[in-house]
Amino acid sequence: MTAALSPSLAVVLAAVALAACGATSPAFEAPPQPRPPNDALLDGAWAYDAELSRAIDPWRNLSIDIATDGDGVVLKRMWRGSREGGTALDSVRLVPGTTVRSAPMLQWPDERHLGVYITGDRTKAVASRWEDDGRTLVTESEFTVSAQQGERRIRVYSEYRLSPEGDRLDVIEMRSTRPRPIHFVFHRADA
Repeated sequence: MTAALSPSLAVVLAAVALAACGATSPAFEAPPQPRPPNDALLDGAWAYDAELSRAIDPWRNLSIDIATDGDGVVLKRMWRGSREGGTALDSVRLVPGTTVRSAPMLQWPDERHLGVYITGDRTKAVASRWEDDGRTLVTESEFTVSAQQGERRIRVYSEYRLSPEGDRLDVIEMRSTRPRPIHFVFHRADA
């Protein structure tokens, strides 16, 4: 007897299998997605839970703001207070079912401690879609970074999953450069 996969896990596994073949998910090439009835469920300010998440060194804080905006969703990730001081912002207005460009970034804050920097036009191509009746926002981004070994194209698959209670946001990332998923936990900052 085989166990059935949850729809979200099946999507992650399908994306990983497609990526291994050099393909992209066909779900990201569809026309704009109709708004789910619960598309504002993720809206709000979300605070990083260091106890339950992957470390974000050298940063001391990470927050996420999500806001529905007409047919789109504004997603902002903000890093603060590294050892050197300063902040970093990764902001994009998504239109689920399409691919958009992020705002230019001065750096790639996700891996600042490794000396990996975003290059080219300093933007990311970001595709997105809704899953689970608006309780999960899925994104897939592609961009080029420069590291000690030279330039490299990176693809990041992310799921922003709302807990059944609506007070916790789990962010799960799969990167083309890592064999294991990265997990972050956030709680409502505006609760």
